[in-house]
Amino acid sequence: MRRRASRDSGGPLDVEAARERCLRLLSTRARSEAELRSRLRRAGFSPQVAEAALERLRGAGLVDDAEFARAWVEARRAAGGSGPAKLRWELRRKGVAEELIRRFVDEARDEQAELADALALARRRMAHGPADTAALGRLRRLLLRRGYGDETVESVMSRYLSEEG
Repeated sequence: MRRRASRDSGGPLDVEAARERCLRLLSTRARSEAELRSRLRRAGFSPQVAEAALERLRGAGLVDDAEFARAWVEARRAAGGSGPAKLRWELRRKGVAEELIRRFVDEARDEQAELADALALARRRMAHGPADTAALGRLRRLLLRRGYGDETVESVMSRYLSEEG
């Protein structure tokens, strides 16, 4: 109980403790500002202390939602298997502003690369078994769950079927 009360005082030691907490969180993976703010609140830091700590980290360039969103989208696309709808959903869940989501997901969207990623995913999934009706239905649902749009899914399905022909 005493520990929580000391975090609410707003003194320089509290801000430093909150900053240290953020640095530990950032050492495991990149995080959005909203994620860090939420974690600080759950740890019992007051909103004023959390904001002061985040301000220091922003000033040092360690917290930057634009860079976080760019890196997240780039990493998810490089890993393959995530369409734009899923990327938008993930970034919203992490508290990234809609403006940044549009900038890094929608504006940077390359339809040919998206189609190629979805087709590669389909080929990997279908490599181990026959392309029967049930398997094709599972493939269609997988692509939709992964955030590919209807148009992309239909293109992938028709291309895959023509390849299997």
